Amino acid sequence: MPADDLIETFLTAQAAFTERVHAVAPDQWQLGTPDAQWTVADLVGHLVDEHRWAAPLLAGLDMNAARAVVAGLGPAGGEGAALVRAWDLAAATAAGAFRAGAALAGQVAITRGWVPAVEYLEEMVLDLIVHAWDLGVATGYPGPLPAGAVTAIYPLAQAIVDRTPAGMFDAPADVGADAPVIDRLVALTGRRPA
Repeated sequence: MPADDLIETFLTAQAAFTERVHAVAPDQWQLGTPDAQWTVADLVGHLVDEHRWAAPLLAGLDMNAARAVVAGLGPAGGEGAALVRAWDLAAATAAGAFRAGAALAGQVAITRGWVPAVEYLEEMVLDLIVHAWDLGVATGYPGPLPAGAVTAIYPLAQAIVDRTPAGMFDAPADVGADAPVIDRLVALTGRRPA
């Protein structure tokens, strides 16, 4: 996928996650999610953290230096309005970093080593789509995920899952070949769509 299209897919996926974050009701932050280890607040906090890493990594910092930058930002914000604000700021900062000049031309340091920045962005898109699905399921959000973003990342999803360190995802769930694309996508990460 051309870099400009991938950035647009990222922004669309990010907007879908943002919609769901802003729709979380005050009594929903401690609900469970399809990712059994996380509540809604934990899930949003995870995405805040992931997006806080984007700017230092894309600036060329190694993992240790990027970790120091992220740690300097303080905790994500617990739950409720503070966590929503933390997400909005992290999302805007990450979007700006990915849009910057030659951000995708280089390499970034992630858990498995130095990789092309384009691979990092592909992983961020998949993460956003899957976790937007998680958040929607957990809170009963009625809107569908953006079909264009789901369709764009689906052909890359198997390769992304294959290169992800062991233990990050559960074994793929079994869904039929005629299942909706979003169901097939989240099933690759071990989710079990209804």
